[in-house]
Amino acid sequence: MKRWQKIVGIAIAILVVVLVVVSFVLDGILTSKAREQAQKQSQEWGRPVRIGSVATKLLTGLGVRVSDVQIGAAAGEDVPLVDLKRAEVRVALLRAIFSAGKSVEVRSAEVQGLTVNVERLRDGTTNLQRFQEKLAANAEKKPKDEKQSDLSFLRVDHAALLDGKIAFIDKATRGAKELAVQHLDLTVNDLRAGRPLELLLKGAVLAEKQNLEVRVKTAPLPATLTPTPTSVALHVNPPIDIGPLGPFAGKDVGLQAGSLDADFDAQLGAAVAGGSGPTTVKGVIKLAGLSFAGAEGGKKLDVSLDTDLKGDAVAGDVRIDKLKLDLGPAGITGHGSAKGLTSPSPRIEGLEIVSHDLDPARLAAYYPPLRDSLGKMLAGPIGLTVHGSGTQSAQALELRIDLTPVKVAMPEQMTKAAGAPMTLVAHAKGAAASNGPVRFDAKFDLAGVDLRPGKSIDKKPGDRLDLAIEGTRKTNKSTTDPEQRIDLSDLKAHVLDDEIQGKGWYEMKGAGAKATKQFDLDLASSHLDLDRMLIPSTAKKEQGKPLDPATFKGLSGHAKVQIARLTMKKQTVTDIVADVVVEEDHVKVNTAQLKAFGGMVNAGGTEMRLAHPGEPFHLVTKLDDVGLENLVALGTTHKLLAGKFNGTIDLRGAGDLEKTLAGLLDGNVLDGVFYGKDIIGSVSGPLAKALPFGAAGKVTQGGATSLGKKLPFGVTIENGVARLKNPIKISLPEAEMTFSGGMRVDGTLDLPGTVALAPATIAALTGGKVNPANPIPVNLKLIGPAWNPTAADLDLKPAVNQIVKEGGTALLGRAFGVDSSKAQQTAEQKAGQVQADAQKRAEAEAEAKRKKLEEEAKNRLKGLFGR
Repeated sequence: MKRWQKIVGIAIAILVVVLVVVSFVLDGILTSKAREQAQKQSQEWGRPVRIGSVATKLLTGLGVRVSDVQIGAAAGEDVPLVDLKRAEVRVALLRAIFSAGKSVEVRSAEVQGLTVNVERLRDGTTNLQRFQEKLAANAEKKPKDEKQSDLSFLRVDHAALLDGKIAFIDKATRGAKELAVQHLDLTVNDLRAGRPLELLLKGAVLAEKQNLEVRVKTAPLPATLTPTPTSVALHVNPPIDIGPLGPFAGKDVGLQAGSLDADFDAQLGAAVAGGSGPTTVKGVIKLAGLSFAGAEGGKKLDVSLDTDLKGDAVAGDVRIDKLKLDLGPAGITGHGSAKGLTSPSPRIEGLEIVSHDLDPARLAAYYPPLRDSLGKMLAGPIGLTVHGSGTQSAQALELRIDLTPVKVAMPEQMTKAAGAPMTLVAHAKGAAASNGPVRFDAKFDLAGVDLRPGKSIDKKPGDRLDLAIEGTRKTNKSTTDPEQRIDLSDLKAHVLDDEIQGKGWYEMKGAGAKATKQFDLDLASSHLDLDRMLIPSTAKKEQGKPLDPATFKGLSGHAKVQIARLTMKKQTVTDIVADVVVEEDHVKVNTAQLKAFGGMVNAGGTEMRLAHPGEPFHLVTKLDDVGLENLVALGTTHKLLAGKFNGTIDLRGAGDLEKTLAGLLDGNVLDGVFYGKDIIGSVSGPLAKALPFGAAGKVTQGGATSLGKKLPFGVTIENGVARLKNPIKISLPEAEMTFSGGMRVDGTLDLPGTVALAPATIAALTGGKVNPANPIPVNLKLIGPAWNPTAADLDLKPAVNQIVKEGGTALLGRAFGVDSSKAQQTAEQKAGQVQADAQKRAEAEAEAKRKKLEEEAKNRLKGLFGR
């Protein structure tokens, strides 16, 4: 042997020894780490998790073998849930290393000696059910991943489950024998994105020999590896008695007896996304003699599907030689053919699919759980018909679903009497051109339904409610990069006496994390009467869970709405134009303007997030010459303000608006009137009572206060509290008023201020006995609801003292009938008593109003902002 050969041989030997040593060290480390993880899982799952050992192989690629894995029994259980003898995975190590983990090839993954023990406990539940509930509870505590997993990096050449077993152990029934689905063999080959998947499952169900075979083929897998079956075959030989498995199906099902037989093969071809070739469905599936606990008179249910149909989704051809679905007394039958449904001129040749006796209430006599789900909501035969329609030169395929004979009772949503109309009629009209999008139309007639139980829409039986759409649909049938577009050339809806028209499109592209959904919608209406359409809410609306952000993932679009006239809360607004852009759950209002109450309102620039209530919204509104009385009427039934308003509203907030609302309201009130309080009368009345020569009631009449010709008005809002930017000043012939402070977003006032009564007002109060040279100020505070505030902290003594000085003690002494030296003291005592009485009344009124206001305000905020 040459010298270099010896050196190479020695080097290889050393390398092998090193790899063996490293393998042993690595085995120990991995086993230790695996057992640590098992301990964590034990605590999380509430049942012991054990791992025997982890062994690695390095010489022929990375291989990992895990042995003696067990998910043990929880408290009250006798056997482990899962017992696994061996699982071995072999990975192409160099590929994974050189791709930095971006390409992982699993050459093989095999599981041997897997046993799952399903133990039925004495309370009727199973250990598997308990385990699933524990997993679900733990999942709720973890933040949801809004993105779908991209698994395009993963490739599995071969995966198999060999000789698996599911044992069914019934501890709730004395003397029950152990049942098993055994000799389970599952094989999956070539699992990777962009390639079709084939799956083969064989097993022995309650038998010693295999009697069940399931074959599934899929379209090329998307990046998420979510399968779309294109071929399904189910074969059972001999028939399987499934009755003994009934107790493990749960009390809700109540299965007591029955058998399964099948010889069925479905090649879906191009009929599903990603498929190709013709479609054939042939064979029989039978579930015979199904007996359920509580069935009327011990009735047994037979369910069978017998089919023989062929089709070509590309050409739009279908031929039904046999279609017979039996569900006890109900069924669906079909026969005939249609050609060219995707061409401009489809031909219908006797194609017909018809249902009979499809009555959920009647089926519930055989299968009682149906009564608890659909049986109580639907009673009566549902009509389903598919057949040809149209003229000889313009044929179409018609689908009709008729619920007119059905009684519908959906608690707190809707009801419908048997015989009241409720139908869906849709047509497939063929393509506008060869290989073009397929034309369709559909009409929903809901005239017979009563939506008043839902407490939202005031529609009673007989009122008009329908929707008609017409458009086209086009799809590329891909699963790895699917595309679908629906164009609506005409949309028309009638709600009671109003009509909405529109058009638009909706498009979906891509799959998994790259999936996008786009839309464009244009709606218009000549009139919407929301007072007629909507039911006023009287109960407090409970705050539900926020919307799931994953719902909006990949969504973007644009919507435009035009409404000529809208009536709401007995107020009418006109010329409404809204232009909205949506980006996932972010909504931005580019344009939102309308004519209302003699002026213009523009809310362009408003933004909000639909699925993130904790993130701030932004409301921007500009008002020009808007009538305040009508505007305020939209938010409250209380008469509060009159006049015109010019200004802007800029608000932000998130979550609990009573604590977070912030922003600015700035503008001018023209010819304003405040209906909440006669402020001057609230001061002059008590003052007149405090004066011996007062003439209470002769100065002001009514319960309103003029705000003057032009009142600058600015409010800053922070943490749910509105404060005046600058004190408001109201100059009237009777008095000059100044107020500072602010109000909460629920409408509660806290406005300390001063009312300086004019000399003429004082003269009127004193019957002309006192005519001061300057106004007499009185301090007070307006508190409570804005539409009915209370004048509190009324400070009359300084005003009384000033009037006494102006009138002279001699005059005052004669009025009180006392010596002039004691007149001042007597006047102060009377003023103090009147002031104290007024304060007690104010505090009592304020407390009563506060309690009533709190509940009303919360409901108004929820209704206004939806949060």
